[in-house]
Amino acid sequence: GFIFQGFNLLPDLNLFDNVDVPLRYRGLPAAQRRERIESALARVGLGARQKHYPAELSGGQQQRVAIARALAGQPRLLLADEPTGNLDSMMARGVMDLLEEINDQGTTIIMVTHDPELAARAQRNVHIIDGQVSEVERGPQLGRREATTDPNAAAA
Repeated sequence: GFIFQGFNLLPDLNLFDNVDVPLRYRGLPAAQRRERIESALARVGLGARQKHYPAELSGGQQQRVAIARALAGQPRLLLADEPTGNLDSMMARGVMDLLEEINDQGTTIIMVTHDPELAARAQRNVHIIDGQVSEVERGPQLGRREATTDPNAAAA
């Protein structure tokens, strides 16, 4: 599955139909698509907004639709390009919490970020400079979850 930095939602389609697009291309039956779409939107907290359009949502909600679209395909691998890049810090933490939950349920996530606070929540960090791997950090969690649960911690 893919999560793009710019959401890539189709403005003329409601949330249900935006999540449906990749499933249609996969040729899934309508009943199976409906079940997956409803489940994915509920999982990201937007189950009641299926008929809303992207313009009616905040940036954080639009990003959650993009995540739902990726999840509906039930990927084992999720590629996320700056999934929090267009969000304020509070929305970014919410999206990261959701990605951690998805990871805890067995989906591998490869995420690109320039935000060290978010990178600290990963299980492994690979630093790339000028196209070359410069450093690999591994750890039991690299401070996962604890790194950003307190918004005032960075100020201390």
